[in-house]
Amino acid sequence: MKDILLPNTLEAATDLLNIIRNAGILLIARPSNFTREIARVINTGITTEHILVILTKGIEQSSIALMSEIFLQELDIMPKITVLSGPTFAREVAQDLPSSAVIACNDKQTLNLLHDYLHSERFRLYKRKDLIGVQLDGTVKNVIAISSGIYDGMKMGLNARAALICRGIAEMTRLGIALGGQLETFIGMSGIGDLILTSTSDLSRNYALGQNLDRGLLLEKCMPSGGAVAEGVQNAASKNALAECHKIEMPICKAVYRIIFKGTSCVGAMQDRDSPDQEISISYA
Repeated sequence: MKDILLPNTLEAATDLLNIIRNAGILLIARPSNFTREIARVINTGITTEHILVILTKGIEQSSIALMSEIFLQELDIMPKITVLSGPTFAREVAQDLPSSAVIACNDKQTLNLLHDYLHSERFRLYKRKDLIGVQLDGTVKNVIAISSGIYDGMKMGLNARAALICRGIAEMTRLGIALGGQLETFIGMSGIGDLILTSTSDLSRNYALGQNLDRGLLLEKCMPSGGAVAEGVQNAASKNALAECHKIEMPICKAVYRIIFKGTSCVGAMQDRDSPDQEISISYA
């Protein structure tokens, strides 16, 4: 985003330990494959007074650990761990266009504090205590977005895309509930909201990658330029491993995994993915 001007009060620094010594709230926004390394670097400086806000939407491929789980594994002293996620393209947030997201934390006082700091008329924050669900929302939607891009590249039509997104919500919910997430999280802002945004817009790196895959381009040619990351690529492998581990039926995510890692054609994988899987029954009682 070379055209976006940063505020003069923002400073750049590379010494993470020095940053920790001078800040109480730490926002982590690096790609998921760097999270464990960052946790190890900050370990000697972190305290119980720090608040760690995870913005990364991913699952570690080698361990299939959520980002919060990596920090729990690597840090000797636990800060307050929170997650911020939702339907937010960085460009629109930077342009101060109206946006909404979810902030999740198990500690009510920390949740209220972050809400007071970050919430505004142009950036609305909704509070939840479901750390697991909010993290899974942000990871599954990236894989579904790749499949949506493939569908649109195949000229399947808007009806098919709507059905695909709906089935994606079912896959997200099945996995999330199995891992301890709450149903309301998946049908809310960080679930359905983020999935719709990411699966329908050319601004989505994962959606655009799916379109390029359908054109027959090699994976490395489909990746975003300028150092940007399409987290759905690694997430496809992580989701497939999680689904197999917990015996959860996720045919769309499995189809994307087969396309990216097994060389299956887009047409073959997306046609084979349809199965009479069970609908999610939602009760409001």
